[in-house]
Amino acid sequence: MRRIIAGAAGAALAATALVGALPGAASATGSDVHAQKKVYSQKAKPTRKSTKFDAYCNTVSNGRKMAGMACFRAKGDRVWIKDTLKDGLRVEVRGTVNSGGQPGYRCYGNYKGGWQVCNFDRQMAEKHVFLWYVSTWKGNKIKWTSDEKMLRTS
Repeated sequence: MRRIIAGAAGAALAATALVGALPGAASATGSDVHAQKKVYSQKAKPTRKSTKFDAYCNTVSNGRKMAGMACFRAKGDRVWIKDTLKDGLRVEVRGTVNSGGQPGYRCYGNYKGGWQVCNFDRQMAEKHVFLWYVSTWKGNKIKWTSDEKMLRTS
């Protein structure tokens, strides 16, 4: 029981750090060391391949319909994203890996459908937990966001 509570407390702490430390998020103070952490940002590359939608995936809804989906594949540390609505919003994945300075990761797509991929294989720490979520954006304003997901890196 204590292990479950400790795990939940750790996840809550990590989620708080994730929201406050990624670009576009509000910072606690100007002297906050974690607000200045490294964020690896990539524009997703379109691919003709697709990935299976499974437990390693997450979706974002606009309140009525699924607006986008994303999947994390630990082998190769790849983030797959897909815009499922033609609504002019951009789909993004933002996350963090708790290792050596807690770097952040951002994978953003274009406004077109189809699977797109970001490859963080050279940046992402191995055998750690990747805490991430999917969101839709209009310009620099977030419109919708998913629940968080925690998965192990390869």
